Amino acid sequence: MPEKPIIGITMGDPAGIGPEVVVKAVTNKKVMNLCHPLVFGSYPIILSVAKKFLKKATIRKVVWAEDVRGLKEGINVLAATKVDPSKIKVGKITKLSGKMAADSVFCATQFALSEQIDAVVTAPLSKKGLKLAGYDFPGHTELLAYLCAIRNYAMMFVSGKYKVALVTTHLPSSEVARSLSKKKILEKLMLTNDALQKLFGIKNPNIGVCALNPHCGEGGIFGTEEKKYIIPAIKSAQKRRIKAIGPFPSDTIFSPEVSKGFDCILAMYHDQGLIPIKMGGIGGAVNVTIGLPVVRTSPDFGTALDIAGKGKADPEGMINAILLAVQMVKKPAFR
Repeated sequence: MPEKPIIGITMGDPAGIGPEVVVKAVTNKKVMNLCHPLVFGSYPIILSVAKKFLKKATIRKVVWAEDVRGLKEGINVLAATKVDPSKIKVGKITKLSGKMAADSVFCATQFALSEQIDAVVTAPLSKKGLKLAGYDFPGHTELLAYLCAIRNYAMMFVSGKYKVALVTTHLPSSEVARSLSKKKILEKLMLTNDALQKLFGIKNPNIGVCALNPHCGEGGIFGTEEKKYIIPAIKSAQKRRIKAIGPFPSDTIFSPEVSKGFDCILAMYHDQGLIPIKMGGIGGAVNVTIGLPVVRTSPDFGTALDIAGKGKADPEGMINAILLAVQMVKKPAFR
């Protein structure tokens, strides 16, 4: 029987629900049966949260990732930050809470790049917290790409059988159109095709491509991005034997009749892709960063400051993110 993978799990911003969903998720029976979870963060915070929200749990410090293989069930924590936990206030994002969250990501990524852990699963952090701590990144995705020294990457969201990848990520709507190019769309198509093959085992994936404008621009009346960038990118992808199909208006491609023909849909911007995939409810989708040299997943919810520290946080999204990471590291490309 193959060894269970070691999955590194960052605790997220301690001012939010991250530590709560983490301790609940890593003690889930299915998670423990399929992998060795290792939490990267503050031991005192994880200890405090576990005592508050779990009936009973063994919490222990770990120095070497490989040590978790010989340990019995419990919450294993690798100290990843030196920020004083007494200075963290639940429900309030600060420079220190942002620093603590970032420290956890830095450490887990380093362990993944050195192959001491098999994947990274990130609990939610705050973009505001990152900024306050001095890190000028709009979110986890861009921070991880920087830490891995990768320029070409993309966000993919997985919800059951549905997968959606994005050409642009955290941009104001006013900047989306002018940020598009044939090169960028083709890069995302190539990334998406590669990820579907390597991470999900789909040999010849079908990728549906969204238009940017209503009615695919209506022949240029409602916009010319389809003619200028999207169609040329699709044709270039097809010449590379990538089964890219489209563009389709976004008000039809996500309908069950059309979407069932695709293994993944490539959306031009954040909300175009995320609104349909989150129609099934917040927490149901998993965010995957494709293009990295490591496997990284995350739940699709944020820090939820309004319920932080109240025991109301649902760990299902975190559990799904861990289980998807386990599934992906078992593919041949990451053995």
